[in-house]
Amino acid sequence: MDDPRILRVAQIVGITAPAIYSSFTFAYSYAVVPPLVAHAPEKLLAKQWLQAYQYASTYVPPLILSGTICNALLAYSSPTLGLKLLYGSAAALVWVIIPVTLFYFEPNVNGSGKWKAQKLLQEDGYYMREQKGRFPSPEVHTATPEARRWAEAVAMRDIVKKWARLNAGRFVVTAIAMLLSATATCTWGTGLP
Repeated sequence: MDDPRILRVAQIVGITAPAIYSSFTFAYSYAVVPPLVAHAPEKLLAKQWLQAYQYASTYVPPLILSGTICNALLAYSSPTLGLKLLYGSAAALVWVIIPVTLFYFEPNVNGSGKWKAQKLLQEDGYYMREQKGRFPSPEVHTATPEARRWAEAVAMRDIVKKWARLNAGRFVVTAIAMLLSATATCTWGTGLP
């Protein structure tokens, strides 16, 4: 990659995309969820959590994909092994959000939340389709049979609390990715490894 302008844009996006994702994830877990859990009745909590959860699918994929691609491009283009490792690690940490979300969160806590929301809101006419195909979506049921049984046995606030606790781990992962990318960017061209 010979064009320094492309590298500069990649450095900006490689730092800011995981930083923005990390900030949103932190806010969801520590600023949005606690007052909802503390004050909202079950049905209202189900509506609020479902809307917040589904809305995230509009901005999470672009942040994760752009952060991953830019850090991978920078790893490829870096002049030293140390920078390659920093950017490569940042790219891997940002990317890991996708498989963890699709293959851990969706069949478990996300799926439980959607299942419980439908149970609480069905008398209001709310219905969610079953998942067809391999890849989950925020708009369809994804919970395993075990996750559905758990959702039926607990309150919506228990599901939302668990979701917030698990979601907080994603903020930590992308914050580390942002720090790795920023460290690499700040040391590029300084003679440090």
